[in-house]
Amino acid sequence: MLMPPKALASLDFHARIPKHGATVAVNSLTPVVPRWGVMLRGVALSSAIALAAPPALGQSATDEAAAAYEQGQRAFANGDFSAAAEFFETADRTQPAAQALIQAIRAHRGMRSPAHDARAATLALTLLRREAADPRITAYASRVVDDLSPQLARVTVQCNGCDLSLDAQTSGADVFAEPGPHTLTAAWGLRVTHRPLQLLAGSNNPIELTMPGETPPPAAEPTRISTPEEIHAQTGVTPIDTERPPALRGALPTIEQAPRRVEQPVQPPTPDGLSPGVFATGMVITAGLAGVLVWSGLNTLEGNDAYVQNPTQTALDDGRVRELRTNVLVGATAAAGVTTLVIGAFFTRWRSAPVYAGASPAGMLVGGRF
Repeated sequence: MLMPPKALASLDFHARIPKHGATVAVNSLTPVVPRWGVMLRGVALSSAIALAAPPALGQSATDEAAAAYEQGQRAFANGDFSAAAEFFETADRTQPAAQALIQAIRAHRGMRSPAHDARAATLALTLLRREAADPRITAYASRVVDDLSPQLARVTVQCNGCDLSLDAQTSGADVFAEPGPHTLTAAWGLRVTHRPLQLLAGSNNPIELTMPGETPPPAAEPTRISTPEEIHAQTGVTPIDTERPPALRGALPTIEQAPRRVEQPVQPPTPDGLSPGVFATGMVITAGLAGVLVWSGLNTLEGNDAYVQNPTQTALDDGRVRELRTNVLVGATAAAGVTTLVIGAFFTRWRSAPVYAGASPAGMLVGGRF
């Protein structure tokens, strides 16, 4: 199985395959690639899994996570994004791994619904906290949050050790939700409090909850600053401000007078990977080479027939030249096809727009927006 130069994360999932009394470790990790890449790698992975023996009783957490991850891959390749998201999240809960969480985000976004978008953005927040040391993963998670947050509402809760649920679903303390009415529930053992919410798209909602029956801490009193006259009466020291001319006493710069800092626009992170146009170009080149190869093969057969009818040295040399040309075209076409598939599966940035390809009576058609 071909692997990219550097995967976003490492996840050692293995399946044991009997082979002549020995066991062979099969790496089932799929890198962060678009749907085409998952489908291509799923073909190779399914071949290996089909040979695997039934899992033994008492399997380890790694084996359980690997099984859930593989089921998620199959569901994703079949277009069942809801089931794929559930399997990938199960794999991450069993054995936390950034790759499983990233695949869960991609599956939720594939559903194209506000509820699944909210879950994808919430998982991206988890990635930002858990993988803060990996710049590539945090860049991906930040892009997800930036893309989805304008149409969602963010809820950040402080409740001092409570268990949270949003609309009767277990929730974390920092989540995204779809706009509209919701009910936030906090539980401290048998003490429960409910907070109705009306969330707006693009809003950020910090919420503080206290245990029922607990008195909130009193607010701190504002610090009072003594006037220059009071300081002089208590200490006998004349404050500097009273020695200034009356017109300048208390003439402190206001907020409007203070220089304002100019906020520099933040450039969005550049998506990783090659443009889909590179893959489309590779397909066109491969199709062109294949066409030339077909012509060369037919031309070689004609040369062979000519030699059979007139077996001369000139006809023999001409046939050898045609055969060599055809062999070179076979190698070039195969190399171009394999290279194009590798680029499309592992190194192409498909997120910006879809690319489609097909055949028609007029020839190979490639389309899309890049």
